[in-house]
Amino acid sequence: MKEVISIPASRTQDIIKEYLIHAHPHPRSYKDAQFMTFRKVGGYMDALYSVQHELIIKPRSNGFEDQLEYLRDDFKKRLLGYIRERKHGFGFGEKDEYKFYFLKVEQSLDHLPKPIEGNGQSHTYYTYEEIISGKSEIIRESVLNKRHKK
Repeated sequence: MKEVISIPASRTQDIIKEYLIHAHPHPRSYKDAQFMTFRKVGGYMDALYSVQHELIIKPRSNGFEDQLEYLRDDFKKRLLGYIRERKHGFGFGEKDEYKFYFLKVEQSLDHLPKPIEGNGQSHTYYTYEEIISGKSEIIRESVLNKRHKK
């Protein structure tokens, strides 16, 4: 398991924070990670999140709410709000299935770290130690691993 996955989310940052939910088309090649963080415009990250629950549904299908019967009421309310707001804003792409992550804020990143390599368009992984180091520019896990092998 990885320690921290960092995901570019500049366009959905506001609704992630409002509903504490992140979603992406399913399947996707994310590796399991202890924490998630989301990159704003410029690559800045401001919080670490843990995942409380995961769910795969088809949010554009009629009657998708029927798939939510077993969810806790607070999760259901958050999810329906997230889906409603995303449909009227960013939207859902061509894929039918989406994976939803119910998040919990674990730690603020007041030093606003950003990738030293720039803000790429794909997800990347960091060590927990690097993310909380207090440095303003941080190095990906894969680069750190290469440095330690030398």
